[in-house]
Amino acid sequence: MKEEKEVSFFKKIIICIKDFEKYPEMATKSWKIVLAYFVKLLLVFVVIASLTSVYGLIREFQKELQYVKEELPEFVFENGKLQMEQQEPIVIQNKDNLFSTIIIDTNAVDTETLEKDKQILQKAENGILLLQDEMVIKTQMATQPVTYSYTSFFDNSTMQTYTKQDLLQFFSGTNLLLISIGIFFMMLIYLFVLYFISTWLDIILLALFGFFTALLLRIHLRFSAMCKIVIYSLTLPILLNIGTILIETFTTLRIEYFQMMYIGIAYIYIITAILMIKSDILKSQKELTKIIEEQAKVREELQKQKEQEEEEEQKEQREKQKEEQRKKEKKEQQEKDKNVGNNEPQGENA
Repeated sequence: MKEEKEVSFFKKIIICIKDFEKYPEMATKSWKIVLAYFVKLLLVFVVIASLTSVYGLIREFQKELQYVKEELPEFVFENGKLQMEQQEPIVIQNKDNLFSTIIIDTNAVDTETLEKDKQILQKAENGILLLQDEMVIKTQMATQPVTYSYTSFFDNSTMQTYTKQDLLQFFSGTNLLLISIGIFFMMLIYLFVLYFISTWLDIILLALFGFFTALLLRIHLRFSAMCKIVIYSLTLPILLNIGTILIETFTTLRIEYFQMMYIGIAYIYIITAILMIKSDILKSQKELTKIIEEQAKVREELQKQKEQEEEEEQKEQREKQKEEQRKKEKKEQQEKDKNVGNNEPQGENA
């Protein structure tokens, strides 16, 4: 038997969003088809999420470069050492930046000044302290700031001299495009692995919810079938998540409690799919009852027909027996008449 051709990916998205009656059928699809759809849907989400992340990073990075261009004094980076024209420390605080606090103090050589700069950094949510020959980075995940020497990032044997103009020129044009592409592919791989794992955790939890809900409704569904239903039910939440990312990237609007809405929509689809399956089961039971009733009627008719045929057959046998009896009696009568004729006197004795 020839297999039915599978619908296209984008048509299946539309089916998953609006055709609830298709969910019982989709629960019977092979895992190969279901996983192919899941990976494609996740890739669409991850590609858009990666593009928006890169766009946001580059936008913030360009703001930082603009600040460097307009506000930051001239500096020279040479042989693993950073020198600023301005003698006084520079402190930049902005929560919207990649680092909420940036401290530049290339003249901090005594312990007291260094401790003062590090205290400012310690109070910040996250930040970076740029010194003459090293940098100190503080992140939210680390309990203590971490110190890195510039020479750990650059090879002294190939060290070149960099100025403010060199830095601005390096992060522009083709170099900026190449950096953006590199960041995009790194984000793509990172987000795909991250969301693949987190989404499967959501699938298992939602499938458990659906499985026990089905049991309460006296519907016996295999856990694997419920997982397939959950994967298809996540279509609209994932698309809405894409819309949320785009809105928050290109506008100042922030959508709170989206995760609750994400799970809530999936719950609605799962429950609706279970009710659809129950409706199909009830419909099948009604059709089966009708078939049984029709079969009973057919058997009854066949029994009546058989009884009529047997009755007619018995009637024919009785008629046949009567006919044979009549023939027998007639033959006996003829024999009797013949014997009577043979007993009459003949000639002189008559």
